[in-house]
Amino acid sequence: MLALDVRSDDSVRACVERVLELAGQLDVLVNNAGMEHASLIEETAPADARDVFETNFWGMVRVTNAVLPSMRQRRSGRIINVGSLAGLMGIPGQGFYAASKFAVEGFTESLRLEISGFGIHVSVSEPGFFKTKLNDSMPVGAAPISDYDPMRRAVESSIDRAIAQGDDPRKVADAIVRVAETTSPRARYRVGSDAVWTPRLRALLPERLFQRGLKKRFMLP
Repeated sequence: MLALDVRSDDSVRACVERVLELAGQLDVLVNNAGMEHASLIEETAPADARDVFETNFWGMVRVTNAVLPSMRQRRSGRIINVGSLAGLMGIPGQGFYAASKFAVEGFTESLRLEISGFGIHVSVSEPGFFKTKLNDSMPVGAAPISDYDPMRRAVESSIDRAIAQGDDPRKVADAIVRVAETTSPRARYRVGSDAVWTPRLRALLPERLFQRGLKKRFMLP
């Protein structure tokens, strides 16, 4: 195990250099580092929003750019970015987390096109709610606004319940392994029933009806 802080250029550079020194080559990169932030958009300090992007998006960019020269030279490699259902639809109380995961989606699409000629495959895994501890250390808004109190309580309760009722996160890990071993991996892999069915419902239903269902799902007043 090697120390790596995805928010630091020097840390990323040193870690990738050490991996190449020890292993000789780098075959698979899984960009899994991430943080959540539980606050409504108006209650979120700009510095906190930047922290979310620094880890979830720019951290992914740093590590990807650090491994690409080696993969390009070998004309081989797999890059698997861990996105989220929140990268496919806005989640109330998770606005900046969702925005960072939307950025992961766009980055993955563009990179996949740019480096396909070098034998490097790029995919994104899109998990729904799974029973992890990611929300245990989740930062919250620093400046609560009383008008949002009912909505904040409803959203926090619904997200905690969704995570507690989530499936085994090993299924996400198993899915990532399958992507790494697949000969011709797809661009996207949705993991979990909510990640599979929610985007399908959005495509089928009128937007107003879908939004109504989303408000009910998160118990919004």
